[in-house]
Amino acid sequence: MALGEISQQFLKNVEGATGLPVHVETDSRLEPPLLARVQVARRGVPLHRVVFHPNARGMADYLIAFQCSFVLRLFALPVEERFDLTINPTAEGESLAWAKTHPASASLSPDRQAAFAEFLRTSLMSMLRSIPVGLWIDHDLRNRFPELREAQEQAARRQLDTHASLLRPEIQRSVPEPALRINLAINAAFAKFWSRELDQSGLTLPYLTVGALQKGEALLAKSDALEPGPANDRRLIQTWADELGLGGWILWLPYSP
Repeated sequence: MALGEISQQFLKNVEGATGLPVHVETDSRLEPPLLARVQVARRGVPLHRVVFHPNARGMADYLIAFQCSFVLRLFALPVEERFDLTINPTAEGESLAWAKTHPASASLSPDRQAAFAEFLRTSLMSMLRSIPVGLWIDHDLRNRFPELREAQEQAARRQLDTHASLLRPEIQRSVPEPALRINLAINAAFAKFWSRELDQSGLTLPYLTVGALQKGEALLAKSDALEPGPANDRRLIQTWADELGLGGWILWLPYSP
């Protein structure tokens, strides 16, 4: 597919910063709310990969710029300041306890409880990796590239709609309370951010109704208190994790290419 000038420039910028090209492709296996993802080249792989869902083809230029921004932020740092976020073994015991005590999963076999616990912790850590820094990236793209705004807003509304599905009673009953509370708080912060950007306060009403908005606003205040540069990405994620009670789940390791 033909890419726009902005996304092509982002691809060139990543190649210039890292010395490796970016391969762009579609993948229908991406599940909501994930519209795209980036895989940074590692362990001898000679390229980075940006993948987006074919249904999001009309948003491709924005999605490529957004995903490339994560790579550019990482490589903007000196080598000694680049870190990987991994899951501390403490998280395994805590998430398994959630699965064992939650009514909807307490009767499952040990193997299925372990799989459910893994799903919970990887989902939450994925949100922590992407959403806090992603909001900074979105704000930057919105200011610098007005021509991306239409696609950006379309992507945001899709994500808001997917997040709202967690508010359905049957979904809430299926998720352990600690995981649900954390998920709703992060989603509330996302909704609050976009309510400000779009000047649409109604986007936060569902989270006010379920009592998650205050924590979402507290998370966003943590973001607002920091300078939104790459040097603060690690601090931002850790600050959100601490606010959510997940600080002990995070293990920072030196980045390994």
